[in-house]
Amino acid sequence: MNIRWLLMIFYGLFVIWTGLARSVEAHAFKPNAFWFCLITGLLAVSAGYALKAEKRWLGRVLALTATLIVLGYYTFTFINEAESDASTRVALVIIASIGSLCVATLPQRSQDNA
Repeated sequence: MNIRWLLMIFYGLFVIWTGLARSVEAHAFKPNAFWFCLITGLLAVSAGYALKAEKRWLGRVLALTATLIVLGYYTFTFINEAESDASTRVALVIIASIGSLCVATLPQRSQDNA
């Protein structure tokens, strides 16, 4: 049973939640965080739907694009702006992005062996 598509959808929803959580933490609407997380989260959700539709190549490209953008940005801010943006939310999205990279890049088991 292939559940990569479901994991990618959950990852996308988690990234969207991360953008909303930033506004909640700051007690004010943060449009940069909201739009960044919404766009990359929707990329990850669309990757999940592409994987569900058996479009593996498109799904992997979308998943890798979304994950590498999110991982790169949050790792950069976690290291360079630690005094202002090093939080549990950022650490969790970095860990989830590493997991998403594993989901997107690990080889898929053959259906013959299942």
